[in-house]
Amino acid sequence: MPLPPPVPSHETVARTAEYEVTTEPRGAFLLVSLRGRFTDDLLTVLQKQIFLQMRSMALDASALSGMTMALARAVFYTAQGLRSQSHALVLINPPDSLRGFFKLLGSTRIPTLLSASQLPAKPADVDAAAQKLDNELQQVRRELGTNQLWQFTDREYCWVCPFCGDLCDDVRMASRVSVTQAAVERVWRHMNYECKIYLPNNPRFKQKSELEATVRESNQRKLNASVDHVAQLKTQVTQLEEKAQWAKNLEKGVKIAASRQRKLLPTKAPTVGGCEIAYTYRPADELSGDFFDFVEIGEGKIGFVIGDVSGHGIEAGILMGMTKKVLSIRLSEMGDPVAAVKKTNADIVKDMDRSSFVTVAAIVFDPATRTLTSARAGHNPPMLYQPSKNAVRKLEAGGLMIGMAQPHIFDAQLTAEVVEVQPGDVLLLYTDGIEEGKNPGGEEFSVGRIEPVIQNECSKPPSYVLGALFYEFERFAAGVTQEDDLTAVCVKFK
Repeated sequence: MPLPPPVPSHETVARTAEYEVTTEPRGAFLLVSLRGRFTDDLLTVLQKQIFLQMRSMALDASALSGMTMALARAVFYTAQGLRSQSHALVLINPPDSLRGFFKLLGSTRIPTLLSASQLPAKPADVDAAAQKLDNELQQVRRELGTNQLWQFTDREYCWVCPFCGDLCDDVRMASRVSVTQAAVERVWRHMNYECKIYLPNNPRFKQKSELEATVRESNQRKLNASVDHVAQLKTQVTQLEEKAQWAKNLEKGVKIAASRQRKLLPTKAPTVGGCEIAYTYRPADELSGDFFDFVEIGEGKIGFVIGDVSGHGIEAGILMGMTKKVLSIRLSEMGDPVAAVKKTNADIVKDMDRSSFVTVAAIVFDPATRTLTSARAGHNPPMLYQPSKNAVRKLEAGGLMIGMAQPHIFDAQLTAEVVEVQPGDVLLLYTDGIEEGKNPGGEEFSVGRIEPVIQNECSKPPSYVLGALFYEFERFAAGVTQEDDLTAVCVKFK
């Protein structure tokens, strides 16, 4: 018959993402262990579930950080209350910060031990156990300060045990005159818990020559390690310098590419009969994936083009330049936005990988017939506000994104939309960076905030409309850095 699983000796009183409180019976004492980071909630747990118990306690806060005077004060008063009831509160290996707080609270000393294994069988013997430890620590301090066999350290001040001859990397003694309390306690722990040779009643020392040999070996080993480390650092520095030069060259190349990319875009809006044009262009990176253009077609017609390439950086910048140039040429040659977009896809789809695509909106304005002919390849629907109807019309007829399908599939999906315009009508083309821009709460700007701006400012010039739109966008974003490019073209018809 299998044995039942062992029952854990400790009990978890509280556990959160910040701290843990456990208790464990240790003879006449309740060992209370605190781990994590101190919070006011942890103090409340101690005061309501631990400190109200009338029994002797040992508090181990060695694994707790961020302690405050509030915790020290609560422990101090609990210790006084337990002592008045013939119980005791013992500190197990308290951190330096907690010891400092207790010194500020008064002269009454709380018994301190370095390990729970030192707890006496009877609470009444706590003071004697603490005094015994204090005497032993003082003896260790005297030996470290006066006995040469206790003073061997290597080049990094790591202490050599005079009994077992082991090098203790966790015991550092930079000065024989002023040995820290932490070093004294670490020496005591090594002697009583780690050293296999030390016997309190019959200590046997290593020969001086053996201790010197240990120091020499350690120094040589660490010197060799230092030499190797220096060599590694030199190699890393060389690699970093090469990477820095590569990054510098890349940055220079990106700036040149960005400058050339800007030259692909219009530097000012054209003057066209029958309408007034304005644009705003704000790239998020040196190289942008957004593009726009104004294409003169002939017979007074003009094409408005806007697009957005998937991704960011160099690849997006290259694809942007290629698509913009091809589409502008095809539109100027063919005059028909649907035919131009189809031909552009056929021209570049073979050079694009499956993860890349381009959204495009191309609109041709014919002043003679006062019509707009729109072709939309996966792009945000352009908005046309018509004051006479007090309505915003979205030019939604369209098709697939450029690069997503071969010509026979792409061409079958793409359709045109034709609409007449009246004087005072306002057309807005924009990229998704505006619609998807976020505020500190993660909320998107959305189409619902774009339409009212056009309606309210339709009587103003298009540059004013864009200024109002971007003002509302910046007010909404409240300083949040946007990850996408922001581009908009506004046309007001006369």
